[in-house]
Amino acid sequence: MVGNTVDLDNPTPEQRAQAISDLRAKLSAEENDYCSDLDIWRFSVARQLDADKSAAMFKEWYLWRKSSGIDDLPVAQATNQYPVPYPIRGYSSVADANLTAGVMVKEYQLKVNKYFGGGCWHKRDKDGHPVYIERIGRYQIKDIPRKCSMGELFEYHYLMQEFLSRTVFPECTQLAGHDVSQQVVIFDLAGISIGMLSHIPALNMLREMLAKDQLYYPECMFKTYVVNAPSMFVTAWKLIRGWLDPRVISKIHILGKDHSEELLKQIPAHSLPSFLGGSCRCSHMAGGCVPSIPMNNYPDLPRKAYVNLRHQVQVSYAEPRHSYTCDVAPVDSDQRSPWGSPLSSPQTLQSYATWFGFKKDSPRLTPDPTDMPHVRTRYMYLRFMADRGRGMVVEVLWKPFGAATAAGIYAQDEEVLIYPETLVDPQRAPVLLELKVPNRVGQLVCNWRIANFDEGQAPFPGPEEAQIPIVLEYSIDSEDDLLEEFQLPPIKRE
Repeated sequence: MVGNTVDLDNPTPEQRAQAISDLRAKLSAEENDYCSDLDIWRFSVARQLDADKSAAMFKEWYLWRKSSGIDDLPVAQATNQYPVPYPIRGYSSVADANLTAGVMVKEYQLKVNKYFGGGCWHKRDKDGHPVYIERIGRYQIKDIPRKCSMGELFEYHYLMQEFLSRTVFPECTQLAGHDVSQQVVIFDLAGISIGMLSHIPALNMLREMLAKDQLYYPECMFKTYVVNAPSMFVTAWKLIRGWLDPRVISKIHILGKDHSEELLKQIPAHSLPSFLGGSCRCSHMAGGCVPSIPMNNYPDLPRKAYVNLRHQVQVSYAEPRHSYTCDVAPVDSDQRSPWGSPLSSPQTLQSYATWFGFKKDSPRLTPDPTDMPHVRTRYMYLRFMADRGRGMVVEVLWKPFGAATAAGIYAQDEEVLIYPETLVDPQRAPVLLELKVPNRVGQLVCNWRIANFDEGQAPFPGPEEAQIPIVLEYSIDSEDDLLEEFQLPPIKRE
């Protein structure tokens, strides 16, 4: 078949079937059994439907996967408990998550992530493609080649590509009702400098990675948008485009600061982060839509932060232990409220003494429920993890204390929802939730329950497994205390 007679983006069913048949005829029985028609089509398109060239490319890909153990990579899927390799938002096969220092997360993943500017699979475009966002301008460019080996970068990159292929694409296909095997990529260059664009070791790493992607993961890109591109990017682009196939180049759109209108043609506003011109903020997740360690928009906690958490409870699929509630009340050092009246909560502990109280140098003023500037902090962090299970649903409420009555009893205002019911995967890796507390004294209420059979895609446990209790561990701290304990810089919120 002659490739230039076929629209590779919109072939007829007959043209596609013929290309697949032509390539399969040149493969061994073992190779044919290994791959899907979709794999065959991708390699056919990558070589313009030239069956001989496509077969050579496919065989190299097949040998690479077998010799490198690609099929054995710990890829997070609904049916297992492997942690996600990168932040993700808006999917059900795995819950919204950041990369945290869990037991199954390798050290090189944490190291590489430390120098990346911030990336995330963030929902879907109007055609059902997953959207991947990378903040290139926030990269610690010079640290990457100096502190990360090519082997580490490639292993991390391949894990991410396999997660995209095995987890993200299948879910998008199911939702769209047709094959989805390509993603929309947004590279945000805001903050990039001439030194970053001309750093030769980093450019060499990029060249090698692009070469491998075009060989081993062809035709996985639907469109790429390079946004906030400064004028000096033109020089770097002339170099980079020389490393790319012409078909890849045709899918790349270089945009400046006025990029929002073009992005919104492809991506719904509710799926596009606000810093790119959309309306999404992902305020339920630490770091928002795209968490970034270099930007300090969420705490980068070490492994020890998730070891020996303060509290441990058990929940079970069997009633009535399928849920757990924790109440944390504001207390002073003498186990009394900031206003001097004892609190009745049996779960009030000495370790919570300064959470919602007054600063040490603040006077004991008569509380005004509408204005509590003396409250110590407005952000709390909830850390928790589970030893097993298929996910949990967490909800956090705030019960503010009202003004004192004549009888000396503090009236309760209506509860404030500060974290809506959200499915999380604490059995994959520790979960860190950022909670913005109303600016008044009150009580924090955390509710956990085991996910129902219709929440998420993980299989429900069998009768025997359902009898084994799930161990839930958690700690709740103010932002001030958490940052001080682990000597972290202040959080910069957008």
